[in-house]
Amino acid sequence: MSEAEGTPLIPELADLRGAARGRAIIAEARVVLAGRLGVQPGEALQHLIWLARDLDLELEEAAALVTGTRLAGGSLERPVAAPAVMPLMEAGRLAEADLAADIDRLAELEEDPTARAVLDASIDAAVHMIPVRGAEGKVRDFLYAGANEATRDLFGRGPAELSGHRLLRMDPGSALLGLFTSYVESLETGKVFKRGPFEFSTAQEGVTRTSRMSVHCVPVPTGVCVTWRYHDDEERMRRRLERVGRLALLGFGEWDLATDELEWSEQMAYNYGLDPVRSAPLLDEMSKMVVDEDRPLVEERFQTMLSRRTPVEMEHRVVTADGEHRHLWIFAEPVLDQAGRPVSVNMVSQDITRRRGIERALAETRREMLRQQARTAQERRVAVTLRRAILPDPEEMMPLPGLHIAIRSLAAESAARIGGDWFATRGLPDGRSLLAIGDAAGHGLPAAAAMARTRNGLLGLAYTGQPPGRLMGWLNEMVSQLEPERSATGTALIARYDPPGGAIQWSCAGHLPPILVRDGCATQLEVDPGPMLGAAPTAGYPTVTTRVQPGDLVFMYTDGLVERRDADLDEQIARLMEILNDPSAGPEPVLDRVLARMGHDRSADDTTLFAVVVE
Repeated sequence: MSEAEGTPLIPELADLRGAARGRAIIAEARVVLAGRLGVQPGEALQHLIWLARDLDLELEEAAALVTGTRLAGGSLERPVAAPAVMPLMEAGRLAEADLAADIDRLAELEEDPTARAVLDASIDAAVHMIPVRGAEGKVRDFLYAGANEATRDLFGRGPAELSGHRLLRMDPGSALLGLFTSYVESLETGKVFKRGPFEFSTAQEGVTRTSRMSVHCVPVPTGVCVTWRYHDDEERMRRRLERVGRLALLGFGEWDLATDELEWSEQMAYNYGLDPVRSAPLLDEMSKMVVDEDRPLVEERFQTMLSRRTPVEMEHRVVTADGEHRHLWIFAEPVLDQAGRPVSVNMVSQDITRRRGIERALAETRREMLRQQARTAQERRVAVTLRRAILPDPEEMMPLPGLHIAIRSLAAESAARIGGDWFATRGLPDGRSLLAIGDAAGHGLPAAAAMARTRNGLLGLAYTGQPPGRLMGWLNEMVSQLEPERSATGTALIARYDPPGGAIQWSCAGHLPPILVRDGCATQLEVDPGPMLGAAPTAGYPTVTTRVQPGDLVFMYTDGLVERRDADLDEQIARLMEILNDPSAGPEPVLDRVLARMGHDRSADDTTLFAVVVE
C-alpha cells in the first residue's frame, strides 16, 4: 500500500503516479551523479545505466540508491563599395556590345612564349588573360586566352569551359574583392601582384561559392598570367586537427634531440598549463612540472624509448603554475635516421584529469550504493524479523468462541516492498471476540514499526469494552500523535463478534470493505469508510452492525490481493466475489482457492487474508 493512499486509487492513476515518481527519481539521480562526476546530466545518465547493470539493479532502484530515496513502488557579409561594382556594370555593357569581337581577338593573338612558360611551370591553377579595352583605351575586362591542365575554378570549370570567356562574367567575385583592379594595375605597371591567403567568394547563376585562396598575378607581353591555390583541404585539415585537439584535449609535440628544443601545438601547452604564445620550454624545464612521485617513471620510460628505439606510453601528474593538479597520458615515439639513431621524438599528450575524476567519483558512488544496498538488506531483515515477532503464527492462534478462523499473511518477496500489513484476533473478557485487519502506509522498516505500534495499541484499547467505532477513534488519535513529523497513515478494519446476539459490529478507516458469503452468494458489506488513520486526528468513526447466521463466511483482506497496475480495482473485487461464490467445506480451502485463482503479485506488496465462518 502506498503512503498517499486513502481509498484505493484508480489503477490508471496509480500507473501514472508510479511512472511519474520513477521518472522523478531517475531525473534527481542524474543531477546528483552529474554533480559528483562533474559531467553533463546526459553523460551522468549513461553512467547510472552502467552502474545499474553492474550491480544487477533496475534503473529506478539504482537511482534510488544514488539519491537515498526509498522506493514506493553564421555567414560573414562584406559591404561592397560602389567602385568595386562599376567594373561589373561596364563589363556587362561591353559584353553586349562587342562580345562577337572576342573570337577575333583570340584569333589575332600573337604567340606569347612567356605566358606559355608560366602556364607550363605552374603546378597550381594558372590562366593567361588578355585585356579587353574600351574605346578610350581603358581596360574594361580580361579575356581567358589559355589555361593549364591544373586549372579549376570554384565551380569546377577547367580550361575548356574558361577559354574564350571573359573574367568578370565567369568570376564576378574578382571585381567585388578588388582582384580585377589589381590585375589591371599589374598589367599597366609591370609589377607582380600577390595576395593571400584570404577569403574569396564568387557567384554564378545564383549560386555562391567561398574558399580561402592565394593569388599571384604576373605581367606578360600579351596580358597577365594569374595563378591561384585554394586552401580548402589544408584549412579543413588544420581546423579538424585543432578541433580534435581541443575536444579530446590532445596535444602534439616534437623534441629535437640535437638542440634539445621542443615544438608543440597549442593544446600541448594548455595540457601543461603553459601559455602557447611563448616559446616551448626545454624538456628539463617541463620535467620539473612533474610531481616528485611520478618523475622516476617518466625518466625510466624515456630512457627505455631511446635505448630500445621503441615507442613508449605512460601516465603522470603535473602541477601547473596556478597549483592545479592534472593527469596526463603521454605517447612518445623516436624518429630514427638512416643509421638507426634517434634524432627526434614525436609526442602526443592527453589531459585525462576529468576521466580520472569521473573514475574516482564513480568508484565512491559504487561504494555508497553497495553500502546503501547493505543498509536496505539489513532493514529488510529487521522488518521481516519484527513482522514475525509481532504477528502470531496463524497455526498457533487461540480459537474464538462461535467462530472458525483461517488466516494467510504473506510478506512481499521484494526487499523494498515489505509493507505494514497486520491482523489481530483476541477473545475478550465479556465473551465477545475482536477481529481486525489493517495496513500501515509505506514499506520497509518504518512500515513494520508503524504496524507494530498500531496493532499493539488496538489490542490494549480492546479491553475497554468500547464499540469498534470508539476504538477506531482512539487508534486514529494515537497514530496521529506518535509521529506527527512523518505524517504516518494507514488503514484498518475492526470487528467485534457477539455470539449470543449473532451480530458483528464494524468500523472502517479507509480499508476495503469485508465480503459476506451466505448460501453460496457473495455480497460486499456496506460500511462507512472513514478517513485513513492519521489523516484527520479528530475524525469520528461510526459503528455498523451486521446480523450473521451459522454457516456465513466473512472474508477480509488487504489491498495486496486485488491491486494491480494493469487491472481495474472494481473488476478485481468483482472477480474475487465470483471466486467466493463457489461453495467450500471450510475457511482454509476458501483461502487456498482465492490465492490460486487471483494470481496476486507477492513481489509488489504484502497480502493478508481473513476467512471467518460463523458456527
